[in-house]
Amino acid sequence: MKKHRVAAALCAAALALGLAAPAGAAPGVYPDLPESHWAYSYMDRAAQLKLLLGVGEGRMAPDQELTWAQCLTIAARTFAPAAYAQAQGESWELAAYGACLDAGILLPAGQDFLNVTGDAASLSRPISRQDTAVLLARAIPEEVTGRRTELDPETWEDIVLTAQDTLADYGALPPAYQAAVERLFDLEIVQGSPVEGGSGEGYRFNGGDILHRADGAALFLRALDALDSCHYGEEKTVTVHLVDDQGAPLAPDLQVEAAVGRSLTYAVSSQVDGLDALHYYTLYPENGRLSTYQDTRVSTACAEYTLVYYPMSERERAQQDFFDAVLRGELSMEDYWWQSFHRYEQGENELKHYILFGDQNKRRFDSEEEAQAGQTTVTVPLWRINSQGVKYSAQGSFSVNAAIAEDVVAIFTEIYNDPEQFPIQDLGGYGWRGDSATGEHNCGTAIDINPNENYQIRDGEVLVGNCWAPGENPYSIDPDGSVVRIFAQHGWSWGGDAWAWSDDPASGYHDYMHFSYMGG
Repeated sequence: MKKHRVAAALCAAALALGLAAPAGAAPGVYPDLPESHWAYSYMDRAAQLKLLLGVGEGRMAPDQELTWAQCLTIAARTFAPAAYAQAQGESWELAAYGACLDAGILLPAGQDFLNVTGDAASLSRPISRQDTAVLLARAIPEEVTGRRTELDPETWEDIVLTAQDTLADYGALPPAYQAAVERLFDLEIVQGSPVEGGSGEGYRFNGGDILHRADGAALFLRALDALDSCHYGEEKTVTVHLVDDQGAPLAPDLQVEAAVGRSLTYAVSSQVDGLDALHYYTLYPENGRLSTYQDTRVSTACAEYTLVYYPMSERERAQQDFFDAVLRGELSMEDYWWQSFHRYEQGENELKHYILFGDQNKRRFDSEEEAQAGQTTVTVPLWRINSQGVKYSAQGSFSVNAAIAEDVVAIFTEIYNDPEQFPIQDLGGYGWRGDSATGEHNCGTAIDINPNENYQIRDGEVLVGNCWAPGENPYSIDPDGSVVRIFAQHGWSWGGDAWAWSDDPASGYHDYMHFSYMGG
């Protein structure tokens, strides 16, 4: 099946597959593909690698069906880039078809049981999941092997899982497809879908179903990861573009030697170190959500990459200036914890302790009397909603720690001036919760916003409030909205994501109403 030709074409990776973000659009942001979508990471990385392109206006169309021509194009870009590049004089459909024939992903007419030819009618038909499985099984070199196991809870021994035993519809697959599905199952490329309705039948492959773009991205990216693992550590020359978060170039392109499966950032670090154009930029935006961090793994399928650099926040710039001053001998690292930028970083630190309590080692007030003496009342601008559903300007007052009162007013002023105009109907700040309370309301460094519509919940059990429905309820705080963003810029943590590994309300502890200056 010409497996050696596939591997050779992959290692050559002659086709340039850039990752440059479109001008004016934030990388990884798609109007029809939220980060919460199960296939977001697959489709985003496939787009970065130029294996799966968008359908226009930044959309990724996760539920759109894939045709044979589209699937063969993804296969050619992923597994036969050199052959695909050489065939670019033809139409894109024929180029992909020819590249897959040359690489052994398709077999010559009369030798292949897959019902596809190079004519337009054949290539325009939707492709099934089982046909895609055969393409992937042929594309992955034979030396890439795997075995799927799970731990027996009674014997604590590994049990080998097979497609035949796990997939309820394995026996219904046409025999010609079974070997391919079994191989992809062993490599954990085929996961199987739980049977709906809880009938106890386990998982199904649904081989006869039409393949959609989201499922296609997941299958191809898992297959590519399996292949990359076979070539892990192999060095290749790649081109690297350095751009800002709007896609504008920041510096000339780099040619670097990078290793398959490893982060590109290590390969370029020595070349970008000290580069003036990147001085106030960072690869990882402050307070950025983990899922938005770009994937910088080097792949066999790509020889051209883009690293997206984000402008530093004021706090990050101040921190950079401090380290520059240390290098110049103007300051020492002993001065680090007393720099003003620590006021605006999330969590607690010695500077925050000193500002709030006058003692770098003190974390809480010793008594209610001491706490009350340290509070002041602030009045802030707000948006409210009247009975006709129209927003109007108003004010709200509450008590906070006097040391951060000015900053609290600045936060709510920014929220008020933001185009979102987030409405606030209930606010709470300082409140003595008892001598043994460990929260920050005792300190005047915690603020609750719209507690009824931003509930406190632990493992799915609601403790305070009635709902949290961002996008539906106007008073619910959106994780990507202005309130969370502005508080974070001032060094405050949000209870919606500060203490749980998952953003699922049913898992872990979430307090969606709660913002705290020391992260508690």
